[in-house]
Amino acid sequence: MKFKIQHLIVSLILLASMQAQAVEYFIHPEGGDIEHCNGLSSQPFSQNIENQDCALKHIFELLSPESKAININGGDIITLLNNQDGSQAEYRMGQHDDYSSGGCSSSWAYDCNLPSLPAGTANNPTIIRGEDWNNGCATPPHLWGSNRASKIFSLIDTQHVELSCLEITDHSSCVGAHGFPDESLICDRSTPYTKLFADIGIYMENSNDITFTDVVVKGLSTGISAGRVSDITLLRTHLYANSSAGWNGDIYGDDDSVSGTMYFKDSAITFSGCGLIYNPGARDHGQPHACARQDIGGYGDGLGTGETGGTWIFDNTQILYNNSDGIDLLYHHGEGEIIIKNSRIEGNGGNQVKVTGNTQLINNVIISNCGWNSRQAASLGAEGTNCRGAGGAISISWSHPDDKAILLNNTVLSEGDCIMGTGDRTNIGAQNQGLYIVNNIFYGVTDFRQEWENSCLLYREIVHPYEQIHNNIIHQVKGYDSPCEDFSANIPDGNNANVGPCSIASGGFFDDRDYSIATNPHFLKTAIDIQHTAYDLPTLKAETNKPYPQDNASPVYNAGYSGEVAGVSIPTKDFLGNAREGLPDIGAVEFIEGLTPTPNKIPKTPVIISVEQLD
Repeated sequence: MKFKIQHLIVSLILLASMQAQAVEYFIHPEGGDIEHCNGLSSQPFSQNIENQDCALKHIFELLSPESKAININGGDIITLLNNQDGSQAEYRMGQHDDYSSGGCSSSWAYDCNLPSLPAGTANNPTIIRGEDWNNGCATPPHLWGSNRASKIFSLIDTQHVELSCLEITDHSSCVGAHGFPDESLICDRSTPYTKLFADIGIYMENSNDITFTDVVVKGLSTGISAGRVSDITLLRTHLYANSSAGWNGDIYGDDDSVSGTMYFKDSAITFSGCGLIYNPGARDHGQPHACARQDIGGYGDGLGTGETGGTWIFDNTQILYNNSDGIDLLYHHGEGEIIIKNSRIEGNGGNQVKVTGNTQLINNVIISNCGWNSRQAASLGAEGTNCRGAGGAISISWSHPDDKAILLNNTVLSEGDCIMGTGDRTNIGAQNQGLYIVNNIFYGVTDFRQEWENSCLLYREIVHPYEQIHNNIIHQVKGYDSPCEDFSANIPDGNNANVGPCSIASGGFFDDRDYSIATNPHFLKTAIDIQHTAYDLPTLKAETNKPYPQDNASPVYNAGYSGEVAGVSIPTKDFLGNAREGLPDIGAVEFIEGLTPTPNKIPKTPVIISVEQLD
């Protein structure tokens, strides 16, 4: 016992010592180099300053891309300051000015990258942050890649690192699709490497316990590229208009597997697969453009991975208008589960959600208007993807004998071939897998590719051995596979359990104001423009589509099941955070008398104007 107490005391002393030794360095646009300033003060450089107590001019002074020298210790803090007047400071990341030797030579300027950040500890992480990190982050410092820098931040073989209150981008409008018809928009990778674009915002490999808070990564080739990582958190982080992918989990090597928890909270991934216009002072500055489908070299998953595992959690996360799939976790086959809740997934050019293994989809609004690109101005959507992989809203597969897929209180609309599809990802056959679908709205819309019929409800490659399906509203789906007869199973007694109303469309049908159809949920606003007329580019601050019930005559009202489903409780709050009182409504949003639904907000939303304003 005496040895254990002494050992504990020594450990506490060492920990306190490490915390006490943590140093905060300051970077200022008017700072000095490391020969004239020590970075320990926030003051700009001046010849009158004694003892070198002034800020450094660039993060490269501490983390050298030329020599790969690291002049900080794990657990230290680097704070990037804005301009003296409080306006956003810009820091060029890549070969420029004084940073042109060694790894920043003009012959291989693409290698002019920060070295990997040193590891901190769980209690004392290594931190890089903008000065407003604890004040709402209204003005994050602007870090822009140039001269074909292959990445902005590297997190390789490291742990316990935090990035917060940063804007990561470049100063180019180019896209990576090698077959794009307008060749002037293709990123020029030839020498000299003087073009003002960069590739990857954040690269992670063999790292764990990494947190991003109030970070925007936009206008690059890939927002985040990550494999062989664990315990990654994104809080109020937005991956926006990165022309290859928002999050690419398929890195080099045979093993990309993820472990631990991948947690996305109050975050967003939008317009992946599209470029971002860099044209300061012009009306189109900061707008997505030039979405590119796969056959011309484009990609555009919001989030996609190779073979992976881990627990993936998306909570109040917006996955919108990505040029291919929204969330593609089809290749998840390891330990862990996938939980998507309180999230909005809409307008992605392929499937909105693809999942394998133990999965929970709870309180989500999922709108597969997969033909969204076809309704946009040519500059945005003419070369984009429309309903790749048939454009279904939800794809569910199993990989193990006892996998369970649980869908509770979702509102799902689709103009894809089918609303849902199920399959056997690893070809192990039906054993003890379960499918639980309760309290959902499934709303069939005219099939984008086959306008003579509506989306079907469910395409099954193989039937789940156990199914519990009840208290769903099935509205105007086509009659494939007899959905109204076959889409119910194991209805429990009590707790308002019932089959749920169902109606089938006769041919292509879309009239959301026809309340004579018993399954019409009385939505506030048409959710998909079936006539393919001009469709404004949303501001992303105010939802264009509002599939929320508008009155208590809606069949969703007080019609939900209130018991547990496969050990999971019916959510006590709805998609918008309002309490579910009494019997829950069916779908993601409760009707509450006298309450106008207020949409969830996207973090650090770029200013988006409508297509009509651009024309």
